[in-house]
Amino acid sequence: MYYSKLEYAAQAAIEWGVEHEFQIKELEAKLANDLSNSRAVHSLLVEAMGSLNDNRQRVDRALNTHIPHIYEELKESMESLIDLQDRLPKIRSQVKTIREVYDSGRDKANILLTDLEWKQSSFQDKCYRIIFTRTAPVSSLEIALFRLAFCLVFVLFAWQLGGALDGAYRAHRHRLVWGDKLIS
Repeated sequence: MYYSKLEYAAQAAIEWGVEHEFQIKELEAKLANDLSNSRAVHSLLVEAMGSLNDNRQRVDRALNTHIPHIYEELKESMESLIDLQDRLPKIRSQVKTIREVYDSGRDKANILLTDLEWKQSSFQDKCYRIIFTRTAPVSSLEIALFRLAFCLVFVLFAWQLGGALDGAYRAHRHRLVWGDKLIS
């Protein structure tokens, strides 16, 4: 029995050793994988640190060279803006004066063009514009006189036309001779 207990203990120790050997191999494989991952992470961290160092050097170089230049240009721009701000009211008044002169010149040119067109138009065009439109450059008294004269001439013409048509109708009704044999 002593022997069997010893065998039993040896068998248990072997089983325990085999079980722990599998666990040790699994742990060893896991540690190898973790070590590989750790090396990959370490290389990524080294790469990131290198990139950060490069970026820091560029930032330092920019801070030392570009930023003072930018501040200098900003200072010059602010001085230019202040100078322009001081000159702006004067420039605005000059622009306003130029605009007024331009507008008055354009208005005068339009008036002269209208007068020239009026002077170069024919008598019939002038009469038409005076009698039938409101764009004639004459006084309202002249417009009233022209329209009154037109109305009188129109009424006289209509009266004469009516008399002529009445005479023609009477001659036709009485069968009077037309042409060369008219009774005088």
